[in-house]
Amino acid sequence: MDENNKSIPISYIRGLLVAQNCKCALSGKQLTPHDATVDHIVALSRTDQSPSFGKQNIWLAQKKYNAMKGTMTYDEFIEACQMVLANKEASKKLLTKIRRLRIQPISKDDFENWLKSQ
Repeated sequence: MDENNKSIPISYIRGLLVAQNCKCALSGKQLTPHDATVDHIVALSRTDQSPSFGKQNIWLAQKKYNAMKGTMTYDEFIEACQMVLANKEASKKLLTKIRRLRIQPISKDDFENWLKSQ
């Protein structure tokens, strides 16, 4: 790696493709040239945790999963995915209520009373 321009050699990217069997490191789905991105395993914005820009901190992921992960660490991303899955049934019920327009408006006073009761 050239530390001056922070570049990762294309030969290393090809090596990652082989090591990952051309699959997304996060989802396991097949990577294509149109949806493959370099993901920092620990986001550079997490300077307290990020090892660096270097080879030891990148892998290849599909754009949408990389975007979902955002600045989360891998462990935080997995925990978030587990929480979403654990809440799947409650989310489906809420979605059904919303789509059927079953959400009732609540006055400010009633809302404040509800908050106090929580």
